[in-house]
Amino acid sequence: MKKIFLTTAVLFIAVFTVFNFSACKRNKDNDTVDATSVEDNSLAEKHFDLMYNEVDDASVSSGIGSRARKYTVTIDTSVTPRVMTLDYGDSNVLCDDYVYRRGKIVVTWTGRYKDIGTVITITPVNFYQNDNHIEGTKIVTNLGRKDNMNLTWKIEVAGKITDVSGATFTWNSLRYRTWIAGESTKLIRFDDKYQITGSYTGTNRKGVTFNVSILSPLLVELSCRYHITQGKIEIVDANNAARKIEVDFGNGTCDNVGTYTVNGVTKTFVKK
Repeated sequence: MKKIFLTTAVLFIAVFTVFNFSACKRNKDNDTVDATSVEDNSLAEKHFDLMYNEVDDASVSSGIGSRARKYTVTIDTSVTPRVMTLDYGDSNVLCDDYVYRRGKIVVTWTGRYKDIGTVITITPVNFYQNDNHIEGTKIVTNLGRKDNMNLTWKIEVAGKITDVSGATFTWNSLRYRTWIAGESTKLIRFDDKYQITGSYTGTNRKGVTFNVSILSPLLVELSCRYHITQGKIEIVDANNAARKIEVDFGNGTCDNVGTYTVNGVTKTFVKK
């Protein structure tokens, strides 16, 4: 499996900065709820991406990858679909990405990553990252070659996270990831480019529902330190549905500047 590293949490960290820039213009209580929605969305995205990266590192077409790891891997090919288990043990271990983990990640897959119709299901079992309890499932389905014969995957997450303070929030996403460049260079990931479409929804730690829509496809370029170089999203918090926040990540240039628009007023922000 070619390594896929999509740190789209960068997107929401940048949006979180938006709220900080404009906080003085809004009611303090609404600010807190808005910021909580964005922060929880960011954390959920980050945790499920980190979990997927661990699975990706443990998996190649034949089963187990080659680098040293802080977990044990077992594979059962006698069942259909096949099952792989990553076991970190019952105590925290510091992994190569500087994240502490414990518990298990159970993965089932029906075929090779690049084969049309393959379904990969990732389920955490009593699993923690930096003492955050991660629950739910992440399902990656290969939809085959779509526009311009590019491989496309549907990515569905139904998640629940309990943070170190004991606060809980839920998060669901439905995204489509299209591999538009870099597929031919199997051992090089920094020339990879992806388009991301879809939406997110969740209920934050304060019990408020939020929605995030991708208005125009996000362009993710792994050669750019800011990763997202193009695309627009819209954030709507149920506590203030009349105020829609639109974020524009640029025109494809690898830079650290984006814009956001609230109530017809557009300002710039710095991507993190």
